[in-house]
Formats: sequence, structure tokens, C-alpha cells
Amino acid sequence: MSKIVAITETGHEIHQKGEVLELRRAGRLARTLKLAELEQLWLFGQVEITHAALMALLDRGVDVVFLTKGGSFRGRLLGRASRHVELRACQYRNLSRPEFSLEIAKNIVEAKIKNQRHLALRAQATLGDESLSEALGELRVLANQVPQVATREELLGLEGSAARVYFGIFGKLIKNPLFSFSQRTRRPPRDPVNACLSFGYVMLTTLVEGEVAAAGLDPMLGAFHQPEYGRPSLALDIVEEFRALIVDAVTIRLINRRQLVPADFGSPSEALGQDQLIADADDSGAVYLLERGRKIFIREFLARLREEVFDPREGIHTDWRGIIRGQVYRFARAIKGEGPYVAFVQR
Repeated sequence: MSKIVAITETGHEIHQKGEVLELRRAGRLARTLKLAELEQLWLFGQVEITHAALMALLDRGVDVVFLTKGGSFRGRLLGRASRHVELRACQYRNLSRPEFSLEIAKNIVEAKIKNQRHLALRAQATLGDESLSEALGELRVLANQVPQVATREELLGLEGSAARVYFGIFGKLIKNPLFSFSQRTRRPPRDPVNACLSFGYVMLTTLVEGEVAAAGLDPMLGAFHQPEYGRPSLALDIVEEFRALIVDAVTIRLINRRQLVPADFGSPSEALGQDQLIADADDSGAVYLLERGRKIFIREFLARLREEVFDPREGIHTDWRGIIRGQVYRFARAIKGEGPYVAFVQR
């Protein structure tokens, strides 16, 4: 599978030279990238790119994503719009049917809860922490209740209950005394663990949105997340299946292995400098990854995507990117009426 490459240091200039992109910094060649091997290029902060390089990326269908220095999504450069008009027509038609959307949404939420439980169960086995048993039982009960719900409101209630249970024990999965976690805080994150989770969820959404667009689907219309101006609801639907398995797992790994240290986190002014687009209206007390921490997190995130995983439904070994891409195409088949959507649950 082609590469995702992230350029995290400001001051880089990207030039084209034949079938290669040259990354230059202060006039010196820092790195080269083969265009034929690129699938996504993530540019953080002030990275300059020439017209020739942009045209080369467009011609080859490379998804170019622009993010703020702190990781907030700004936009993406895509080539010609997908020609899958009939697929999008099916998407608009079928997802406007409440009963159709609800069945897919139930599948997604059930998988999300089961995957949260899977991560906690593995942590219990690794850490030998029997205090997680009660929460694991609660998550099992909540997941088993999902197929019986009859309304979206009931489904949201179960998802919220599962989130409270899961994040209620998440701090016990952190075994590095330099870090602690008491509750999920989002906008803005209030501690280093939340900073990692928020940053990672943006990375995962960026990846999934690109896969959704490449498949010819409209990222803005999903089954579980309601349409909202500027929100990639379908991408967020599919992200739900993988939050725990990818982002939460990477966060726990980096902190427990002490690859991230407290000095890798700071205030908005320390983390963002002049780039304040990520900042929330009330950023007092906010904590973000600093440049070194972002590099470490992105490197581990991309490594996680390359890890081998078994798909029991297909009976094959692939990597996490392959699983995610498979889910996008399962969604496409479901909205065309070629079978039910089956969310991914790790065994």
C-alpha cells in the first residue's frame, strides 16, 4: 500500500524534480519522496509547496492535507471529483431513511463499545489489574443492549453510558506515574493524555475522510453522526470503530513506554506559536503536544496503521489501513443494497 507522509517541521519547501519531490530547508536538501509511492501528504503549519509540485500531486491523485501546526484540519487538495454519481445518489437516498440509517448506526456503536472493551480487556491481562472487571462487565451489557434500541435517542444514550464507563477506567490503563487521567476533555484538552487523544482523533479522521472521498462517497453524510455544516459525518461514523483500537492504543503505548514525557506538552502559545487556528475560544488551561511530541505521536500512529491485523470476516491478515479501507467499501456496498453493513470488531 502507498505511503502516508507527514511533514511536521515549519520552514520546509517542497519542489518537484522529475518523479521525485524534494524537501528543502534553508536552501538545503533535507529529504526526497518518490511520487509513485505517495498516497497522502500531510502538511503541518507553514510548509511551502511550488505550483509544479502541486500539479504533480494532482496528476497522480495524491491526497494533500493541510493542517495547522498543532494538528487542526484546514483543508485538502483533491483532484477531479469522483465520477461515482450513482453511488452518491444511493447514499443520499438511503441515508435519508431513518430506519436504514439507524441499523447502520447501531452496528457502528455496538462495535465501538466492543472495541473499547477489547482494549480494556487486553490492558487488564497485561497489567494484571482485576479492578477493571466491573467496568468490563458493564461494557459487555451495554454492547448487548444496542441491537434492541428503537430510536437514535436511545442509541445516543447507550453510547454516552459506555463512554462514561470506558473513560472512567481509562486512567487505570496509564501506568506512568508522570501522567494521570481523570476525565475526557475535548475542546480544549486539559491534560497531556487528552491532548494525545484529541490530536490522534484528528489524524484518524483525516485518514478516513480521504478513504471515503477516494471511494466516491460524500464524507459529509453519515448514518450515526447527523449532518452539520462542515462536519465530515460519514468519516466520523467509521472513525468510531477505530478510536480505541488505534488512537487510544497508541496513546497508552507512548505514555506507558515513556516515549512521551511531560516536557513534550505545553500551553497553546508554546505549542502553536503564531498558528492560533487550532485554539478554542476558551483556551485557558489548555494543553497541547509540542513539536517533538507531535513528531513522536505521528510516527507511532503511522506505524500502528502498518501493523498486521487479522480480519475474521474475510479470514485474511492485512494492516489497519487495509481494515479501514475495507470498512469504507463495506459501507458503499451497504448503501447500494448489496448487504448489511458489518462494523469491525477486534477479536
